[in-house]
Amino acid sequence: MNKNCTITQDLLPLYEEELLQPETKRFVDEHLQSCLECRHIVEQSQIPLPSKVKPGGASKKMIRDITVKLTTIQIFFVAIAFIVAMSTTIMNDNSGFILTYAILGAVTYLFYRSVLVAVLLAGIPNFIWNCLLYMTDWFGEFYAESFVEAFQLVLTTLIIHLLFTFIGIVIGFCILKIREEN
Repeated sequence: MNKNCTITQDLLPLYEEELLQPETKRFVDEHLQSCLECRHIVEQSQIPLPSKVKPGGASKKMIRDITVKLTTIQIFFVAIAFIVAMSTTIMNDNSGFILTYAILGAVTYLFYRSVLVAVLLAGIPNFIWNCLLYMTDWFGEFYAESFVEAFQLVLTTLIIHLLFTFIGIVIGFCILKIREEN
């Protein structure tokens, strides 16, 4: 393949659409008369494509398989979020929630690329767990004297946990930016 073949093949889409300048069109015409390989490419490109692709069972099965995998991953993330919420409460004198929620925020942001989804996956399980823990006596003890005090405790712990989730989201965002630059 010589230089003229490369140039001609690059110009073929414009040639077929008749968008070339007259001088360039003459160049391509002359080259096509003398080059069997480029002429063969032009002939192959003029074969009509099928007008409609019929959806088959294989594509439906593939979409169903992808949906099942994504649903499984989402359920896994929600389960992990609930486990993290249950195991890392401030009232248990457990400061492990700092690293755990930062990692949860980073991983969910990297997977979903959505701040809202990351916040919801970290916040909703935490809120539900804290309501059960601080507003009921299911676990044998009340942490607050009144409903208002218990609700304030729930919101305070939620905000603290979400703060570290946001730190994780920022870390995930920085990781994505670094990967894009490389």
